[in-house]
Amino acid sequence: MHKRNPKFDKVIYKTTSCFGTRPTYYLEINSDRSFKLFAEQVFIKNTSIFAFKLDSAKMGYFKGQLDDLTFHNLNYKIQKISNPNYKYYINEIIIDTPKVTLIVQKGGDKICYETFNPPSDFQNDIINFFNKICSAKLEKGDKFKTDYKFDCL
Repeated sequence: MHKRNPKFDKVIYKTTSCFGTRPTYYLEINSDRSFKLFAEQVFIKNTSIFAFKLDSAKMGYFKGQLDDLTFHNLNYKIQKISNPNYKYYINEIIIDTPKVTLIVQKGGDKICYETFNPPSDFQNDIINFFNKICSAKLEKGDKFKTDYKFDCL
C-alpha cells in the first residue's frame, strides 16, 4: 500500500451518553497516526436493558497508533465526508440519542460534523468506524486534558 499524505492534522471524535447503553468516547487522532482515547462509559454487552453494567476494563485513558490500513481508511472517509453534498444529519427530532461530534482540523481550518440523528451512511461510514477504533484492545495511557472547545455549531 502506498503512503498518502493525511487529509487532516487532527481528528476529534466525541459521543455523549443516552438513556441506554451507548458508550461515551473522546478520541483524538493525529496525522502521525498516534491517538489518545478517553472511554468514559462503556457497558458490558448482552445484559438486560434493566441491568446496565459498566465494563471497567474498557474504561479509562488509552493511547495507541493506527495501523496503515486503518489510517488509509480514515483518510478515505475524511475525504468522502468532505464533499459538500455529503449529508451527515437528518432533520427529524429524536428523543434519546447520543450527540456525535466529529471535528476535522487541517491547517487553520476546522470542519465540524455534529448530529443527534445521523443517516445510515454516516452511521455506517463514520460512527461505526470510530467506535471500532475506540473499542479495540489498546494500551493504557496517562490521563490527559484537552482545552479543545466544541464550538462548532
